Amino acid sequence: MIEPQMEHAYENFERIFGKKGTVVRVQKEKKRGEGADKFPCHVLAHDHNIILLRLENVKNVTVYESHPTAGPIPHIEKKQYESNPPCFIIIDNRQGKAQMAIEIDTAAWSKTNLVRDLLQENLNRELEPFGLAVKIWSKMQKSDYWNYVTYRQRKEGRGIKKMTFHFPNAKIRPSIETTIGLSNHLKTLMELINSLGAGQGELSIQPPTNDYLLKKKLADIKKMVALCASSEYSLSVTFDDDITYRCNENLRAELPMNIPSALNDFENGQMNTFFEYDIERWLDWVVEQTEKYKDAEQIIAKSNRRSKRKVS
Repeated sequence: MIEPQMEHAYENFERIFGKKGTVVRVQKEKKRGEGADKFPCHVLAHDHNIILLRLENVKNVTVYESHPTAGPIPHIEKKQYESNPPCFIIIDNRQGKAQMAIEIDTAAWSKTNLVRDLLQENLNRELEPFGLAVKIWSKMQKSDYWNYVTYRQRKEGRGIKKMTFHFPNAKIRPSIETTIGLSNHLKTLMELINSLGAGQGELSIQPPTNDYLLKKKLADIKKMVALCASSEYSLSVTFDDDITYRCNENLRAELPMNIPSALNDFENGQMNTFFEYDIERWLDWVVEQTEKYKDAEQIIAKSNRRSKRKVS
C-alpha cells in the first residue's frame, strides 16, 4: 500500500518535470485500446519552483506544390507535412500558489480546457506512485456587464459591433414583474411582439456614429441592460472581433502577459535587479487579479428561472 506523502507533495510534483531540457511524457489513450497519441512536451525552464513548458500538438498540414511541365499546365503535387504547433504553459509550484497559466488563441489547441484535461490526466499518472493526485480548476467569476464591456473597449481596444436583447413574451411569462421605466420606443416594441403572439422577441442595436443619437440610444440600452441583468431576459454584446459575451455569463480568468520579456528571460535564466525573475512578479500579479475569482466548481448555480423577480 502506498502511503500519501503530502508533506513532500511539492518536491514530488517537481520531480515529474526534471531540469531544463527534459522531455516530459504526455500522451492520450486512443479509444478501443488502439495505442496512444503522443504530444511532445519540453521543459524550457525550471527554477524557483516555476516551470515553463512547451506542449506541442502533432498535426498534418497539406501543401499543394506546383511543378513546371513541358506543356502549359503545371503539375500539381499534393504533399503532407507534420506540423507541431506549440502551446506555452506556466506552472507556479511555489508554496501557497499552486496555479497554472495556459496560453490561449494558439494553433495547437482551440480551447485551453483541452490542454488542462490532457495535463491533468498525465500528471495524475505520474503522481500515482507517490500516492498523490491533482485536480485543475478554471478560475471563474460572475462578471458585471458594463465592467466587462469597458475592459474590452479600453484595455483591448475593441469596438462594439452590436448589442442584442432577447426577451420572452410578457403574456407568456407573467412571473416577471418590472418597475423599470421603459422608454416609449421599447414599450411600443414589446406591445408589437405581444400583439403578434410571438413566443419571444429579439432586438439588436448597433451603436450610431452620431454622438447625439448615441446618447439618446444609450438611455434605452442602460434600461434594457438593467432589465436583462436581473431577470430571465438575456443580453449579449458582439465586439468587432466577432466575440460574443452574454450578460451574467461565468467568465474564466484571461489575463495578458504584460511583461513582454518575462518568458524569454526566464528561459534564459535572466533575473532582474532584485534577484528574481520577472515571471515571478507576473504570477504574483495574477494572484492579486484573481482574488475574487472562484474555482469553476464553486460557482453558485443560477436561481430558479420561474421564480418571481423584480427589476428596479
